[in-house]
Order: sequence, then structure tokens, then C-alpha cells
Amino acid sequence: MKKLERMTKKGAEAGLSCLLSICTDTEQKAADRIAAAKVLIDFGRKAEAAEDGALRVVLEGVPKEFLS
Repeated sequence: MKKLERMTKKGAEAGLSCLLSICTDTEQKAADRIAAAKVLIDFGRKAEAAEDGALRVVLEGVPKEFLS
């Protein structure tokens, strides 16, 4: 079971890294960057609910109209 847990963790880390790359890549379409940011925010909220302090996502330089 440990191997599956390690694989799952690595996959989650890779997915989060990919989403973060999309968010910070100014060459990406705004809609794609916003979609990636929303997924990261939702993931962060779920992680906080399950285990306080599990993940914090900080988005800098994102126009306010994209965050509402």
C-alpha cells in the first residue's frame, strides 16, 4: 500500500506543479490561467478542511475581476 500512496502523492505533486505553471505562464490564455487558479483554490480549501495548514495557494498579480 505504501507504493500506491507514494505514487499518488507524486502524481498529485506533478498535477499541482502543472496547474501552478499554467497560472504563472503569461503566454497562456486568460481563461486557462483562471481555470487552473480555481482548481488550485478549490484544492487548497478542501485540504484546509481536511487538515488545517495542508496547502496554501497565493496568487499574485491576478486582476480582481478574475478572483470573484
